[in-house]
Amino acid sequence: MATTVDGLVSGLDTTTIISQLMQIQAAPQTRLKTSLTQQQSALSALQSVNTKMTNLQAAAENLQKLTTWGAARASSSSSAVTATAAAGALSGSTTFSVVQLATAQSSVSSATFSSLTSTSAITDSGFEIHRGSGADAKTITIATPTDGSLQALVTAINSTSDAGVRAAAVQVSPGQYRLQLSATDTGEKNAFTLTGTGGAALGGLSFTQVNAAQDAKLHVGDVGAGFDITSASNTVEGVMPGVTVKVSAKANDVTLSVDPDQAAITSAVQALVDAANSALVGIKSVSSNGVVGTDGTRSGVGALAGDGLMRQLTSQILSKVTAGVGGKSLSTAGIGVNKDGIVTFDKDKFAAAMTADPAGTQSMFTTSTTAGTGFADVVAGLAKDASSSSGTIASAVTGRQSTISDLTDRIAGWDVTLAARQSSLQKQYSALEVALGKLKSQSTWLAGQINQLSNSGSNS
Repeated sequence: MATTVDGLVSGLDTTTIISQLMQIQAAPQTRLKTSLTQQQSALSALQSVNTKMTNLQAAAENLQKLTTWGAARASSSSSAVTATAAAGALSGSTTFSVVQLATAQSSVSSATFSSLTSTSAITDSGFEIHRGSGADAKTITIATPTDGSLQALVTAINSTSDAGVRAAAVQVSPGQYRLQLSATDTGEKNAFTLTGTGGAALGGLSFTQVNAAQDAKLHVGDVGAGFDITSASNTVEGVMPGVTVKVSAKANDVTLSVDPDQAAITSAVQALVDAANSALVGIKSVSSNGVVGTDGTRSGVGALAGDGLMRQLTSQILSKVTAGVGGKSLSTAGIGVNKDGIVTFDKDKFAAAMTADPAGTQSMFTTSTTAGTGFADVVAGLAKDASSSSGTIASAVTGRQSTISDLTDRIAGWDVTLAARQSSLQKQYSALEVALGKLKSQSTWLAGQINQLSNSGSNS
């Protein structure tokens, strides 16, 4: 901490003098700090470019996937039927009618109960729920609760794991309840029957089925001809390969169509073009040499101005576009470069190419038989070489980080040196004030002595 030693004797502004001397002494450290700021800005710029190259790699790798090119779109002619198509779903169409929906079985007790909590309301010792058939057959035993109340039985059933049914006490009139059991899943395979414990007939607690379990049924062809498609749920798989159909109501003559999802494929190509342009614009910004204004000053200089790696990346990205694929120009698929060095994408031209030659157009972007020959393949490789942990940008980042560490250490070393120099200057000027103070005292004493001698001579 600086100590104010302004001269009381000398009248010198020693604080300002020391400050100015320290500025001269600190000039090397100031240059180091400027260099540190520049290196930190360059490091930040490299990291931002690395992020953009990583995004470019992700967009290119998405376009390499066969699932991207196999994107399909399913449509239905009826609001009662919705359909979705997985990647790779075969194109085509079919017509069917929704004959019935899948429903869950529901059974209700024949007897009514006058209270939810009355004990001994249930006389059966328990009952069994039988679900499925053959190898899938399963029996769940429900014991009557100790107090025999309806409320306790409902709780016992709903807390039984894998019962396959849910219980509810339904009030059918004021103060009158019935026990309702409903299957938790739809379909005939989830139907259940009830017996007394050990398979005996139900006695004090018997049930009547109010809703039957049934499968969803789609009929293809005319009535009395064609064939049925059934499903235990209202979600029907496999009506067409890779297509999932959901039915919500009966409907006649529903047409289901599956076509390639051109919009999804186009969107993936657009995403790659956008990622490439984002990288190009980002590189241009951080490596700009700026412009000279009318006053002769330069502005807009990037943190990586003139950097060779940035020029290399720009050249590599643009060359992948202009080089084409397999002797074919990417312009035939709508990809090009404008005069400003921006990658362009003509969606209409791409759509036309996909319509005329889907396989050939796809091969211009990615080729499964010969790795690395499509546009997406080479761009993914380029981006990976730049942005991976061992890539060119990572190497540049490591170099900048090493320089920053060295500069930080050197600046810290100068802090110690400058603190010692400032302390030394403060001591020197303090000593000067003390010396001047002594000289002033001596001068005053001598002046007094001379004055006394002069007065003595005059009196004599």
